[in-house]
Amino acid sequence: MNIKDRAKKVVSVKEFKNAGKPLNVKEIDLETPSDEQYILRMVVSVNGQDFYIPKELDWIKPLFNEALKHQREVIQVTHSFCYITIRNGLVKSKTDEEWHVDGFSTKITHIPEQNYTWCNKIGTEYSDLNVEFPEDFDSNKFNVNLFLEKYINKNNIHKCQEKTLYCFDPYIVHRRPIKSENTIRTFVRISFVPIEINDINNTQNKLLQRLYTEDGVAKRNTLIKY
Repeated sequence: MNIKDRAKKVVSVKEFKNAGKPLNVKEIDLETPSDEQYILRMVVSVNGQDFYIPKELDWIKPLFNEALKHQREVIQVTHSFCYITIRNGLVKSKTDEEWHVDGFSTKITHIPEQNYTWCNKIGTEYSDLNVEFPEDFDSNKFNVNLFLEKYINKNNIHKCQEKTLYCFDPYIVHRRPIKSENTIRTFVRISFVPIEINDINNTQNKLLQRLYTEDGVAKRNTLIKY
């Protein structure tokens, strides 16, 4: 089953039985800014129709336009919320080097989000897993990433092409390659999401201010190993 097939099915650990691969959307050669930009889940839409992207981020417009086109024409799902993450400069974050999935939460019943990613070098690694979760696995209690990690082996690690836009969903486990540490790299993620991400760690958008009250990092740290 692929990302489009899963797009209208409620998020569930049962879908990890046939995770598949990210969708290769388009190769895009992009001129990246010389100054550093570090943005985490900055909201640019709250209705799925109107988008507010600050002029400082105009350089990602070619990526955004292709992602929006693919979302509407191929995935054929319109989500209310859209978020942008950018890491342009020296690689700093350590957690991105850990195997993880993006957008997997069952706290609220919803269909999957879609994440469009692009990097200029050292392409994202992913693993095409087929994992069956135990019946008593509660993703609101147990850490999904830690459970998936034990199924990854070196013979099942693939690499995204550089300067290419990809579409991921919450069932594709991936990471930033470890060798990217202390390098200059540009990474962009455009997320189309059905529910608002209420996280105080989100970067505020000067064109679309939102009130966040929960700490997503603290919440994830409460999840335990199965």
